[in-house]
Amino acid sequence: MNSLTRKAQNETLTYSTNPAVTPAMTKQEGAQKTKGWIVKTINWDEASLTNMVKNEPYCQSVFIDGEKLKSSVSEMHFLAVDFDKGETTFENYKKEKLPTFGFTAFMHTTVNHQKELREIVDSEEVVYPPRDKFRVIVPLSEPITNSQAEAIKSSGIIQETFSMNKDDIDMSFIDSNRYFKQNPDAIVFFYENEERLTSDYLLENTKKTEKTKRTKQTKKTTFTNSDVLLKHDHTEIKVGDVKQKERIFCPFCEHAKRTHPNDANAFIDINPAGTKYIFCSSEQKTYWQQAGSVDLDKCKLFWNASLGCPSMIGYESASIEDNSMYYVFKNDADFKNYCCQNNINPSIKDYLPRREIIFNPGLPSGLTDKFYNLFIETKYMRNDYSALPKVELVELVDLMTARTPIIAELMLNIFGESKYLERFLNWITFLLKERKKADSAWLITSEEEGIGKDLMFNRILKPLFGEKQSQLVNGKRIAKNFNNQDMNCFLRGYNEVFSSDDKNGNISRKEWLKDAITSRKQTIELKGKDTFEADNFMNFILFSNNESPVALDKKDRRFNVIRNIKAKKVSALSFFRGQKFLESDIANELDKFAEIIFTLNYNIDLVNVVLDSEAKKNIQACSCNPYEEFVKAIKTGNADYFIFDEIFKPDAGETLFDKYARSKDAIEVEKMVSVHKAIPAKYMNRVVKFHFGQETYIKTIEKLKMKGITNKPLRLSQDEVIKAYM
Repeated sequence: MNSLTRKAQNETLTYSTNPAVTPAMTKQEGAQKTKGWIVKTINWDEASLTNMVKNEPYCQSVFIDGEKLKSSVSEMHFLAVDFDKGETTFENYKKEKLPTFGFTAFMHTTVNHQKELREIVDSEEVVYPPRDKFRVIVPLSEPITNSQAEAIKSSGIIQETFSMNKDDIDMSFIDSNRYFKQNPDAIVFFYENEERLTSDYLLENTKKTEKTKRTKQTKKTTFTNSDVLLKHDHTEIKVGDVKQKERIFCPFCEHAKRTHPNDANAFIDINPAGTKYIFCSSEQKTYWQQAGSVDLDKCKLFWNASLGCPSMIGYESASIEDNSMYYVFKNDADFKNYCCQNNINPSIKDYLPRREIIFNPGLPSGLTDKFYNLFIETKYMRNDYSALPKVELVELVDLMTARTPIIAELMLNIFGESKYLERFLNWITFLLKERKKADSAWLITSEEEGIGKDLMFNRILKPLFGEKQSQLVNGKRIAKNFNNQDMNCFLRGYNEVFSSDDKNGNISRKEWLKDAITSRKQTIELKGKDTFEADNFMNFILFSNNESPVALDKKDRRFNVIRNIKAKKVSALSFFRGQKFLESDIANELDKFAEIIFTLNYNIDLVNVVLDSEAKKNIQACSCNPYEEFVKAIKTGNADYFIFDEIFKPDAGETLFDKYARSKDAIEVEKMVSVHKAIPAKYMNRVVKFHFGQETYIKTIEKLKMKGITNKPLRLSQDEVIKAYM
């Protein structure tokens, strides 16, 4: 008889069961029954075991006072090895693995045997296909303790003894207070043998494993939160419990070879990267904590995976225009200089937590285990408004007038009518509560200057959206590409996007805005760094004193346009009592205004449906595309549109007897448009030059073709065919 098995002195099995755990209960409901577990002993035979697994919940352990807790475990009498992973089947295990045991065992299928299981993972349903799920009950020659069970679990001896295929055993089975649910439909198999698995065999292998671990530990070059260190006073401390600099005995060097082996020769500390490190004075060497064990609350450095370089969190620039919330080290010399001034070993760069840069108002802020989110919640976003009554959209302006009269009067001065202010604040509430991007923007124009547009953005909206993630800038600063300031922007205001002396710039800015309003992604370009793609959460409010600052198409679905022709200067409003009081008067109402906004029952259907205001219609009328109008006049036979008498003036011979005589060319081309809805090719150059100025003929024709004009033969009669634009 070898050390693996021992002949059973009594052929029985001791276990704990609970009559209160019924087959109708779920496994989770049964697990909640921690009290009332009683000890039972049955014969080790097929009939008794079958009755147990089909009718009783069972535990491998005996509990003090019948309470199913690890701290209450008295002793553990058998193993219920759980197979619910991998490709191992009940039949293959019975036929191929059991005969190799040399000790007795009992197999039974579990309640989830060959069932399709569904689980919600990251908000998505994951379906696990049916597979064999069963347990192998193995009685031990001697009971083991709770701590011995834990040692066996981590030794690897379980896989070595029982596993048939890779990762087929659920190792949580060995938890000493684990219970197993009864299965009335269990398929069973009794492997009869006079020998039992010895506890000594399992524990001897555990000792070998621990010895191997200690041998390997001296060769490690990193450490984890679970490692235990010896402090200078010979007490122990877990790495995870280190909160400050501690003097320790280095766990990596050989103390016996030192002159003073009983004196602490190292220290452990936390660096600005949130990573613990050990410096050994005997070796003059630094050892680092394993990647992934970083203390995120204390981390000030990380590897910027978006740019491929180290970065610093919490950077405060001297420039008020620098909106960065982190600092990108320009090169190795810049990083080494920072490390030198902050007592950091520059080699820490290789151990920094690797994180992608994002800006997402809907995700946790700061450094997490997956990303570094630049978004920062304002105090108004963090407040709990759940106990306050809800505000309906129809009562919004009246409530503002009662509770925040200064803010109400200021905003009504800008928007003119309550219905427009309601729609604007409905849009604002959607952004703040849903933390999403809208597909619409606001264009607010006024004839009068100084009506409070800047005050509204900077003193009312900016505190709600965040000082660093909302900016009001000059419209001329609209760039062709997204930059660092755009990346962490939630609300962007542009002052005067129109420039009377920059026609091409106006068109360029309009096209950039159209794309930025609806695009969900943006490509960030930083000087000296590779470009990278980021989510676009920018929402836009445009301000202008020009009546038509942006050319809008007739079918525009992006812009809400407001123009209050009765707007007054702020100094003429009833609440104004001097410039020095203005900002503080608004600030005094801000908390109440935030309460109204965050309790508003906004209408999500109105967020991306733009207003059909008179101000917008006026801009659209001024924004008609001349190429579209030109083509439309041809296709509808509207000859008056072209003013042919101005293009084709009569010569001296034609006016000799009639000063009101018309050019034959003008008469001919007018007839062609009216009758045939076409302009002969021989006249097209002069017509185009008159209507489109200095633009080249070829370029103009290309644009007209894009609007639907075609150049093809036109049959005027059976014998006459000409080339014409139709």
